[in-house]
Amino acid sequence: MPHGTAHQHHRRGPDSHGRHRARRGAVGAAVLALLAEQPMHGYELISALEERSGGRWKPSPGSIYPALRRLEHRGFISSTETDGKRRFELTDAGRERLAEQERAGIDAPWDDHGLGGHGELRRAVAELTGPARQIGRFGSPDQVDAAVAAVKATTLSLYRLLADGPAQAEGSGASVTEAEPAVEDDLA
Repeated sequence: MPHGTAHQHHRRGPDSHGRHRARRGAVGAAVLALLAEQPMHGYELISALEERSGGRWKPSPGSIYPALRRLEHRGFISSTETDGKRRFELTDAGRERLAEQERAGIDAPWDDHGLGGHGELRRAVAELTGPARQIGRFGSPDQVDAAVAAVKATTLSLYRLLADGPAQAEGSGASVTEAEPAVEDDLA
């Protein structure tokens, strides 16, 4: 066997298909960005980071929890314990730190451009999974039915894009935008 072929599934970099390590400090920056949206538990943060990166980055508890301790020690986040779970939220100092990062042009790790040029598509798919999970866990049967119909319509549109290209798929009559009003009506 030629040198290097036995372990090719372990290679890293923009052309590999495995998960990637984030740059130094990325976990803390990502935590601040997510907590700016809403308070979360540690495992919620891990799941959100995996979703936002399209599955390309899933930090381990061994990287999330030390980062949370450092951020809390520095005063950027605070935590409260309820029913044995710690929920973290951004402080005013954390919001200022996040604003400094944005002014410095520091992107969140899920905005990493090393995703093979398809980062926007991966982010869009990751954004879809959040509300789908919420509807699956907490939605009424009608909401679940409407969500399934919306996802199936989107899947059909994507297959049309593959088969015919964008111009033909748009004119096919089964666009994502047509599915949206029905979902909004059912979720209201």
